[in-house]
Amino acid sequence: MKYLGLFLFLSACLCWPLSGVSQSGQPADDTLDLRTVVVTAQFAPTDSRETVNSVRILDQKTIEKKAAVNLLELLQTEANLRISQDAIFGGGLEINGLRSESVKILVDGVPVIGRLDGNIDLGQLPIQSVRQVEIIEGAQSLIYGSAASAGVVNLVTKSSQLHQLEGEVTGLTESNGFRSLNARAGTNMGKTSLSINGGTLRFEPDGDTTRNQLWNPKEQKTARVLFTFSPNKNLNLRATGSHFSEEVTNLGEIRRPQFMPYAFDEYYRTTRNDLNLNGDGWLPGNLYWRATAGYNHFNRKRNNYRYDFESDTSELVTGAGVQDTSIFTGLLFRGTLASSRKDRDWDFLSGIEIYRETGSGGRILDTAKSENDFATAADLAVFGSLKYRFFKTFTVQGGARLTHNTRFGTALTPAVWMAWRPNRNWEMKASYANGFRSPSLKELYINFIDISHFIVGNRDLLPEKSHNFRLEINRKQQLENDWTVTLGANGFYNTVEDRIILAEFDELKFNYQNLAKWKTAGSGLTLSAKKWRRLSVRSTFILTGYFNTLSESRDVDELSWSPDWANDVSFEFFESKAALTVWHKWTGATPVFLVRDGETVEGEREGWHLLNASVQGQFLKKSLQLTAGVKNILDVTDIRTGGSSDSAHAGGNGRQAVNWGRSFFVQAKIFIHSKK
Repeated sequence: MKYLGLFLFLSACLCWPLSGVSQSGQPADDTLDLRTVVVTAQFAPTDSRETVNSVRILDQKTIEKKAAVNLLELLQTEANLRISQDAIFGGGLEINGLRSESVKILVDGVPVIGRLDGNIDLGQLPIQSVRQVEIIEGAQSLIYGSAASAGVVNLVTKSSQLHQLEGEVTGLTESNGFRSLNARAGTNMGKTSLSINGGTLRFEPDGDTTRNQLWNPKEQKTARVLFTFSPNKNLNLRATGSHFSEEVTNLGEIRRPQFMPYAFDEYYRTTRNDLNLNGDGWLPGNLYWRATAGYNHFNRKRNNYRYDFESDTSELVTGAGVQDTSIFTGLLFRGTLASSRKDRDWDFLSGIEIYRETGSGGRILDTAKSENDFATAADLAVFGSLKYRFFKTFTVQGGARLTHNTRFGTALTPAVWMAWRPNRNWEMKASYANGFRSPSLKELYINFIDISHFIVGNRDLLPEKSHNFRLEINRKQQLENDWTVTLGANGFYNTVEDRIILAEFDELKFNYQNLAKWKTAGSGLTLSAKKWRRLSVRSTFILTGYFNTLSESRDVDELSWSPDWANDVSFEFFESKAALTVWHKWTGATPVFLVRDGETVEGEREGWHLLNASVQGQFLKKSLQLTAGVKNILDVTDIRTGGSSDSAHAGGNGRQAVNWGRSFFVQAKIFIHSKK
């Protein structure tokens, strides 16, 4: 553990007095910062400074400064979140060293469906309509059920506007071939409001020819309609409909170039159609209710064409397994009732959730059903939690979820959180949560057999069960010259039982099996400093230990460690009409386990840096916003993979593409509104 000395040294700083400390007890930020409200995994909308669990918030201001157009770009430089990119499957997310299958992605509390190779493609989640992104690390199965054992990421969309009429247009162009254009128009009619969004994104990467590309061209189109009805301050109803479509082009190599050349071209077409209904409000006795209903439809097609260069024509290729269509639907209802009372020491939360998912396609085979190419699973859950405050400084919250799955029976998942705030400068949080993940429909019923593959599902799979422990300590102090400094330390430990992996059950034949156990552990340090609201600096260093599978049979350490270092600097000037932002992340070398000559060996995926910078200005009374900058300043494009080729775009030379190189960007946003 070559980084242990640094961790111990910085941890000691938490207990060492800071020089020049003001003893006023009230940090400057507490009086200047606007109240930020959190909704994810809370009893009721809660001030971010009063939550029992730790919630990371990426607000709209952060999104605009980074010129992020989708969730993938926004999370790329976040600490303890590791992004994997693939030219075909898109971007996946890992939290606390746990795979993306255990991370639940939500939009206004409704789970996003359509996992590819276990990942939700973060590049398919535009954020132009997002007010803030809320991230909770650690198991959140109590409220959100299966596949939330590593954490949740909730995209909270904009649901209101200040003026009677508003219009907004945002355009972005990058030197690497990205172009995006988005527009919004809305009206506020008092008790009701209506908002319409639409956008398009095109990516045409540079290269020698369109058939010599490391990254595939793509085109996306989005649309969203929001209707709200709020007759009074105690009732809020929202209906949202959204559409997303994407086409990714994967042009094949030229075959027989000297005589009647041809190529096999693949087109991946994805559509997402979502309808969400949300309601919340207050009842007598400071009771807060919330109801969420959602319908999600995901359709992905892969079409393979034979392109003839001489005739300039394409013909659909026939044959088993050449074409593929996968369709998934999700139907959700979740209702909660909670109390939020300042005059009492305890509050409660109770809730119910019903979720049903279906899958269909040529590679889905449920032998127990008479209908071909179709499978379904459903959960019915009740959950409850109780929060008690001791002496106004110590809060304990505990609860459990009872889930009945139509295929796996009943599971009980308890959780407990503790928060201690002895004064305004100190905070300690600790938690334990039991998580679970039911096998996905693909893991149960996939039937992928062709000339190159033999992968079948396993109807006898058991759910993954996990235990998550987390501890966090923060100390905030106000120094001289109006500086506010916060130093924090955190640690986590996860164990996973019956981990599902793809295993070989016969020569060159694979299925999913509960063969593996898994452990991860980690510790991190965060130093942040603010001077008024003009200058903010944040640096986070994290060490994550991954379970070494070789330790079960050899005398080696149980965990193999990997560092992670993220930094953000933002400086506002000209009375906050302009800002300079620099954000950076170093993803350290990561252990990988490879099979060579029938034997498992440990390798290492090379570490790499991602450094970005932007300058933003507000003009014409903030009706015009211009942002310009550079992404991937160090021009990192690929890394060594330790001999692994586990990515669709990993080269045979043991290297894997991680970014499209240095790019310059300009973003313009025009905002107009009525006087009222």
